[in-house]
Amino acid sequence: MSFLKNIAFKQKIHLIKDFFYDFVLIKRSIYALGISLLFSFYVLQTSTLQFEISATLKEAGFASEDKNILGSSAAQVFLGGSGGEGSDDSFNDFKSNMHSYAMAKRMWSQGWGSKIYGNGDLNPEYFNAIPKKHKTSSKIAAFVLGYDLFEFYSAHDLQAYIIRSFKVSKKRGSSNITVSALKSNKDFTITFMSATILEADKYAKEILIKKSNEVIASTYKQLATSKNSSISSALGGTINSEYYKIGRLENDMPFHIDIIDPPHSSEYPVQPNIAAIIYSNLIIFLVFSVLFSFAQKHKEDLW
Repeated sequence: MSFLKNIAFKQKIHLIKDFFYDFVLIKRSIYALGISLLFSFYVLQTSTLQFEISATLKEAGFASEDKNILGSSAAQVFLGGSGGEGSDDSFNDFKSNMHSYAMAKRMWSQGWGSKIYGNGDLNPEYFNAIPKKHKTSSKIAAFVLGYDLFEFYSAHDLQAYIIRSFKVSKKRGSSNITVSALKSNKDFTITFMSATILEADKYAKEILIKKSNEVIASTYKQLATSKNSSISSALGGTINSEYYKIGRLENDMPFHIDIIDPPHSSEYPVQPNIAAIIYSNLIIFLVFSVLFSFAQKHKEDLW
Protein backbone atom coordinates (compact mmCIF):
# COMPACT_ATOMS: atom_id res chain seq x y z
CA MET A 1 0.00 0.00 0.00
CA SER A 2 3.07 2.22 -0.09
CA PHE A 3 2.12 3.58 -3.52
CA LEU A 4 -1.02 5.14 -1.99
CA LYS A 5 1.14 7.15 0.40
CA ASN A 6 3.03 8.61 -2.55
CA ILE A 7 -0.16 10.03 -4.04
CA ALA A 8 -0.42 12.66 -1.27
CA PHE A 9 -4.22 12.88 -1.08
CA LYS A 10 -4.21 15.73 1.41
CA GLN A 11 -2.00 17.88 -0.79
CA LYS A 12 -4.11 17.24 -3.89
CA ILE A 13 -7.34 17.95 -2.03
CA HIS A 14 -5.81 21.20 -0.82
CA LEU A 15 -4.89 22.14 -4.41
CA ILE A 16 -8.42 21.38 -5.58
CA LYS A 17 -9.91 23.56 -2.84
CA ASP A 18 -7.56 26.41 -3.71
CA PHE A 19 -8.45 26.08 -7.40
CA PHE A 20 -12.17 26.09 -6.55
CA TYR A 21 -11.97 29.21 -4.37
CA ASP A 22 -9.62 31.05 -6.75
CA PHE A 23 -11.33 30.38 -10.08
CA VAL A 24 -14.83 28.94 -9.54
CA LEU A 25 -16.35 30.53 -6.47
CA ILE A 26 -15.81 34.09 -7.64
CA LYS A 27 -17.98 36.93 -8.95
CA ARG A 28 -16.98 36.33 -12.56
CA SER A 29 -18.35 32.77 -12.41
CA ILE A 30 -21.61 34.00 -10.89
CA TYR A 31 -21.92 36.58 -13.69
CA ALA A 32 -21.15 33.86 -16.23
CA LEU A 33 -23.91 31.66 -14.82
CA GLY A 34 -26.36 34.56 -14.98
CA ILE A 35 -25.41 35.32 -18.59
CA SER A 36 -25.77 31.64 -19.48
CA LEU A 37 -29.33 31.65 -18.14
CA LEU A 38 -30.16 34.72 -20.22
CA PHE A 39 -28.58 33.12 -23.28
CA SER A 40 -30.52 29.88 -22.67
CA PHE A 41 -33.74 31.88 -22.42
CA TYR A 42 -32.94 33.55 -25.75
CA VAL A 43 -32.21 30.19 -27.40
CA LEU A 44 -35.47 28.73 -26.11
CA GLN A 45 -37.47 31.74 -27.27
CA THR A 46 -36.02 31.60 -30.78
CA SER A 47 -36.21 27.81 -31.15
CA THR A 48 -38.96 26.15 -33.15
CA LEU A 49 -41.10 23.71 -31.23
CA GLN A 50 -41.01 20.17 -32.61
CA PHE A 51 -43.73 17.70 -31.66
CA GLU A 52 -43.54 13.97 -32.32
CA ILE A 53 -46.47 12.77 -34.40
CA SER A 54 -46.85 9.03 -34.82
CA ALA A 55 -49.28 6.34 -35.89
CA THR A 56 -49.20 2.61 -35.21
CA LEU A 57 -50.37 0.29 -37.96
CA LYS A 58 -50.63 -3.48 -38.19
CA GLU A 59 -50.05 -5.58 -41.26
CA ALA A 60 -53.37 -6.92 -42.50
CA GLY A 61 -53.09 -10.72 -42.51
CA PHE A 62 -55.08 -11.95 -45.48
CA ALA A 63 -52.93 -15.03 -46.04
CA SER A 64 -54.40 -17.34 -43.40
CA GLU A 65 -57.96 -16.45 -44.45
CA ASP A 66 -57.23 -17.05 -48.14
CA LYS A 67 -55.53 -20.37 -47.48
CA ASN A 68 -58.64 -21.59 -45.70
CA ILE A 69 -60.86 -20.59 -48.62
CA LEU A 70 -58.76 -21.16 -51.75
CA GLY A 71 -55.68 -23.02 -50.54
CA SER A 72 -52.08 -21.87 -50.28
CA SER A 73 -51.55 -21.36 -54.04
CA ALA A 74 -54.50 -18.97 -54.29
CA ALA A 75 -53.19 -17.05 -51.31
CA GLN A 76 -49.82 -16.70 -53.03
CA VAL A 77 -51.52 -15.39 -56.15
CA PHE A 78 -53.57 -12.96 -54.11
CA LEU A 79 -50.62 -11.60 -52.15
CA GLY A 80 -48.10 -11.76 -54.95
CA GLY A 81 -45.73 -14.07 -53.06
CA SER A 82 -45.52 -16.15 -49.91
CA GLY A 83 -47.65 -13.53 -48.15
CA GLY A 84 -47.49 -15.07 -44.70
CA GLU A 85 -48.81 -12.99 -41.90
CA GLY A 86 -46.00 -11.08 -40.26
CA SER A 87 -43.85 -11.13 -43.42
CA ASP A 88 -42.20 -8.02 -44.80
CA ASP A 89 -44.29 -8.02 -48.01
CA SER A 90 -47.06 -5.75 -46.76
CA PHE A 91 -44.60 -3.45 -45.00
CA ASN A 92 -42.35 -3.04 -48.04
CA ASP A 93 -45.30 -2.53 -50.39
CA PHE A 94 -46.91 0.01 -48.08
CA LYS A 95 -43.64 1.94 -47.59
CA SER A 96 -42.90 1.92 -51.33
CA ASN A 97 -46.39 3.14 -52.17
CA MET A 98 -46.28 5.84 -49.49
CA HIS A 99 -42.99 7.22 -50.83
CA SER A 100 -43.80 6.82 -54.53
CA TYR A 101 -44.27 9.61 -57.04
CA ALA A 102 -47.56 8.12 -58.22
CA MET A 103 -48.99 8.43 -54.71
CA ALA A 104 -47.60 11.95 -54.31
CA LYS A 105 -49.28 12.89 -57.59
CA ARG A 106 -52.61 11.69 -56.23
CA MET A 107 -52.10 13.77 -53.09
CA TRP A 108 -51.08 16.74 -55.21
CA SER A 109 -54.28 16.53 -57.26
CA GLN A 110 -56.23 16.69 -53.99
CA GLY A 111 -54.63 20.04 -53.19
CA TRP A 112 -52.17 19.04 -50.47
CA GLY A 113 -49.36 20.79 -52.31
CA SER A 114 -51.29 24.04 -52.00
CA LYS A 115 -51.68 23.53 -48.24
CA ILE A 116 -47.93 22.95 -47.83
CA TYR A 117 -46.42 25.38 -50.34
CA GLY A 118 -49.24 27.85 -50.94
CA ASN A 119 -52.25 29.44 -49.29
CA GLY A 120 -54.49 26.35 -49.33
CA ASP A 121 -56.45 27.27 -52.45
CA LEU A 122 -57.74 23.99 -53.95
CA ASN A 123 -58.17 25.40 -57.43
CA PRO A 124 -55.86 23.43 -59.80
CA GLU A 125 -55.08 26.60 -61.72
CA TYR A 126 -53.58 27.98 -58.52
CA PHE A 127 -51.71 25.04 -57.00
CA ASN A 128 -50.25 23.98 -60.34
CA ALA A 129 -48.59 27.39 -60.65
CA ILE A 130 -47.21 28.07 -57.16
CA PRO A 131 -43.86 29.88 -57.60
CA LYS A 132 -41.00 27.81 -56.22
CA LYS A 133 -38.72 29.45 -53.67
CA HIS A 134 -35.02 28.91 -54.30
CA LYS A 135 -32.09 29.74 -52.05
CA THR A 136 -29.75 32.50 -53.18
CA SER A 137 -26.91 29.98 -53.37
CA SER A 138 -29.00 27.79 -55.70
CA LYS A 139 -29.75 30.76 -57.95
CA ILE A 140 -26.09 31.72 -58.11
CA ALA A 141 -25.06 28.13 -58.88
CA ALA A 142 -27.67 27.88 -61.63
CA PHE A 143 -26.49 31.16 -63.16
CA VAL A 144 -22.80 30.24 -63.02
CA LEU A 145 -23.22 26.69 -64.33
CA GLY A 146 -25.89 27.60 -66.86
CA TYR A 147 -28.87 25.43 -65.93
CA ASP A 148 -32.50 26.30 -65.21
CA LEU A 149 -34.29 25.90 -61.91
CA PHE A 150 -37.89 24.71 -61.78
CA GLU A 151 -40.25 27.65 -61.75
CA PHE A 152 -43.19 26.03 -59.96
CA TYR A 153 -43.74 23.47 -57.23
CA SER A 154 -44.93 20.06 -58.41
CA ALA A 155 -45.80 16.57 -57.20
CA HIS A 156 -42.07 15.79 -57.15
CA ASP A 157 -41.65 18.36 -54.38
CA LEU A 158 -44.55 16.85 -52.49
CA GLN A 159 -42.98 13.40 -52.87
CA ALA A 160 -39.69 14.72 -51.43
CA TYR A 161 -41.63 16.34 -48.58
CA ILE A 162 -43.36 13.06 -47.70
CA ILE A 163 -40.10 11.08 -47.81
CA ARG A 164 -38.33 13.72 -45.74
CA SER A 165 -41.13 14.12 -43.19
CA PHE A 166 -42.54 10.63 -42.58
CA LYS A 167 -40.38 7.81 -41.30
CA VAL A 168 -41.88 4.35 -41.84
CA SER A 169 -40.33 1.63 -39.66
CA LYS A 170 -40.99 -1.85 -38.37
CA LYS A 171 -39.25 -3.88 -35.68
CA ARG A 172 -37.86 -7.26 -36.63
CA GLY A 173 -40.31 -10.06 -35.86
CA SER A 174 -43.22 -7.67 -35.31
CA SER A 175 -46.24 -7.07 -37.51
CA ASN A 176 -46.65 -3.48 -36.27
CA ILE A 177 -45.64 -0.58 -38.51
CA THR A 178 -44.82 2.85 -37.11
CA VAL A 179 -45.18 6.06 -39.09
CA SER A 180 -43.57 9.01 -37.30
CA ALA A 181 -42.61 12.64 -37.89
CA LEU A 182 -41.18 15.65 -36.04
CA LYS A 183 -43.10 18.79 -36.95
CA SER A 184 -44.01 22.12 -35.41
CA ASN A 185 -47.51 22.27 -36.94
CA LYS A 186 -48.91 19.22 -35.22
CA ASP A 187 -52.57 19.67 -36.20
CA PHE A 188 -51.80 19.86 -39.93
CA THR A 189 -49.28 17.01 -39.71
CA ILE A 190 -51.82 14.74 -38.00
CA THR A 191 -54.35 15.43 -40.76
CA PHE A 192 -51.80 15.05 -43.56
CA MET A 193 -50.30 11.86 -42.11
CA SER A 194 -53.73 10.27 -41.78
CA ALA A 195 -54.63 11.20 -45.37
CA THR A 196 -51.28 9.92 -46.68
CA ILE A 197 -51.64 6.54 -44.92
CA LEU A 198 -55.14 5.97 -46.24
CA GLU A 199 -54.28 7.16 -49.75
CA ALA A 200 -51.21 4.89 -49.93
CA ASP A 201 -53.34 1.88 -49.01
CA LYS A 202 -56.08 2.91 -51.44
CA TYR A 203 -53.51 3.31 -54.22
CA ALA A 204 -52.21 -0.22 -53.58
CA LYS A 205 -55.73 -1.63 -53.85
CA GLU A 206 -56.47 0.20 -57.10
CA ILE A 207 -53.24 -1.07 -58.66
CA LEU A 208 -54.09 -4.67 -57.75
CA ILE A 209 -57.64 -4.31 -59.06
CA LYS A 210 -56.30 -2.93 -62.36
CA LYS A 211 -53.86 -5.84 -62.64
CA SER A 212 -56.61 -8.36 -61.92
CA ASN A 213 -58.88 -6.88 -64.59
CA GLU A 214 -56.04 -7.08 -67.10
CA VAL A 215 -55.34 -10.71 -66.15
CA ILE A 216 -59.03 -11.62 -66.47
CA ALA A 217 -59.30 -9.98 -69.90
CA SER A 218 -56.20 -11.70 -71.27
CA THR A 219 -57.17 -15.05 -69.69
CA TYR A 220 -60.59 -14.95 -71.33
CA LYS A 221 -58.87 -14.53 -74.69
CA GLN A 222 -56.69 -17.56 -74.00
CA LEU A 223 -59.71 -19.54 -72.78
CA ALA A 224 -61.61 -18.83 -76.01
CA THR A 225 -58.85 -20.36 -78.13
CA SER A 226 -57.83 -23.21 -75.84
CA LYS A 227 -58.85 -26.74 -76.85
CA ASN A 228 -57.09 -28.56 -74.01
CA SER A 229 -59.39 -29.35 -71.09
CA SER A 230 -56.56 -29.23 -68.51
CA ILE A 231 -55.41 -25.84 -69.73
CA SER A 232 -58.99 -24.56 -69.84
CA SER A 233 -59.50 -25.70 -66.25
CA ALA A 234 -56.31 -23.91 -65.14
CA LEU A 235 -57.36 -20.76 -66.97
CA GLY A 236 -60.79 -20.94 -65.33
CA GLY A 237 -59.13 -21.25 -61.92
CA THR A 238 -57.05 -18.17 -62.66
CA ILE A 239 -60.16 -16.19 -63.57
CA ASN A 240 -61.91 -17.30 -60.38
CA SER A 241 -58.88 -16.32 -58.28
CA GLU A 242 -58.72 -12.87 -59.86
CA TYR A 243 -62.45 -12.30 -59.37
CA TYR A 244 -62.05 -13.38 -55.76
CA LYS A 245 -59.17 -10.91 -55.39
CA ILE A 246 -61.27 -8.08 -56.83
CA GLY A 247 -64.09 -8.97 -54.46
CA ARG A 248 -61.73 -8.71 -51.50
CA LEU A 249 -60.37 -5.35 -52.69
CA GLU A 250 -63.50 -3.48 -53.77
CA ASN A 251 -64.45 -2.16 -50.34
CA ASP A 252 -63.55 0.69 -48.03
CA MET A 253 -61.55 -1.46 -45.61
CA PRO A 254 -57.74 -1.10 -45.47
CA PHE A 255 -55.75 -3.64 -47.48
CA HIS A 256 -52.08 -3.63 -46.49
CA ILE A 257 -52.58 -2.25 -43.00
CA ASP A 258 -55.01 -1.95 -40.10
CA ILE A 259 -54.85 1.26 -38.08
CA ILE A 260 -54.24 0.43 -34.41
CA ASP A 261 -53.42 3.94 -33.18
CA PRO A 262 -54.37 6.78 -35.55
CA PRO A 263 -51.91 9.68 -35.95
CA HIS A 264 -51.54 11.61 -32.72
CA SER A 265 -49.13 14.11 -31.22
CA SER A 266 -47.05 14.10 -28.06
CA GLU A 267 -48.40 16.38 -25.36
CA TYR A 268 -45.07 18.13 -24.85
CA PRO A 269 -42.59 19.22 -27.54
CA VAL A 270 -39.65 16.90 -28.12
CA GLN A 271 -37.46 19.80 -29.20
CA PRO A 272 -36.04 22.00 -27.83
CA ASN A 273 -34.87 20.08 -24.75
CA ILE A 274 -35.11 22.73 -22.03
CA ALA A 275 -33.02 20.94 -19.41
CA ALA A 276 -30.27 20.01 -21.88
CA ILE A 277 -29.98 23.58 -23.20
CA ILE A 278 -29.85 25.15 -19.72
CA TYR A 279 -27.36 22.66 -18.25
CA SER A 280 -25.09 22.64 -21.29
CA ASN A 281 -24.94 26.45 -21.40
CA LEU A 282 -24.25 26.59 -17.66
CA ILE A 283 -21.32 24.23 -18.08
CA ILE A 284 -19.96 26.01 -21.18
CA PHE A 285 -20.11 29.49 -19.67
CA LEU A 286 -18.66 28.31 -16.36
CA VAL A 287 -15.74 26.58 -18.12
CA PHE A 288 -15.00 29.68 -20.17
CA SER A 289 -15.13 31.80 -17.00
CA VAL A 290 -12.67 29.51 -15.22
CA LEU A 291 -10.32 29.45 -18.21
CA PHE A 292 -10.44 33.22 -18.53
CA SER A 293 -9.74 33.72 -14.81
CA PHE A 294 -6.92 31.19 -14.90
CA ALA A 295 -5.34 32.82 -17.98
CA GLN A 296 -5.69 36.28 -16.48
CA LYS A 297 -4.01 35.27 -13.20
CA HIS A 298 -1.17 33.33 -14.86
CA LYS A 299 -0.74 35.43 -18.01
CA GLU A 300 2.90 36.08 -17.23
CA ASP A 301 3.60 32.34 -17.01
CA LEU A 302 1.52 31.52 -20.09
CA TRP A 303 2.93 34.09 -22.51
